[in-house]
Amino acid sequence: KGKKVNLWLKRISSASAWLLLVSVIILLVSGWGITQTDIIYKYSFGLIDRRLADEIHRATILPLVIFFLLHVLINIKLKIATKNPYIVWLSNGVLIAIGIAVTVFVIYLEYFRVGG
Repeated sequence: KGKKVNLWLKRISSASAWLLLVSVIILLVSGWGITQTDIIYKYSFGLIDRRLADEIHRATILPLVIFFLLHVLINIKLKIATKNPYIVWLSNGVLIAIGIAVTVFVIYLEYFRVGG
């Protein structure tokens, strides 16, 4: 059972790495669309202006954080190989708590903070 779980964790980690790459590319292009509006506007055939680039840029932050956390925390979990079930449960709990805390903090900063 443990090998099957590790196989799925490796698959999720791999998928999250690819999605993280896509998120970073979108973040870079949208950021460039904010600062170099005329170039992005021309290459997108007038579809992406500064306002839309800013909206895309802001909307990309949460998926970027989620894919980053998935990738990093799963790989940390896979590196902590132990036979002691207490350590497994403890490390899983700590990693899940870190993931939830960082995600909640980013959601707060992005959606609930005044001026965010």
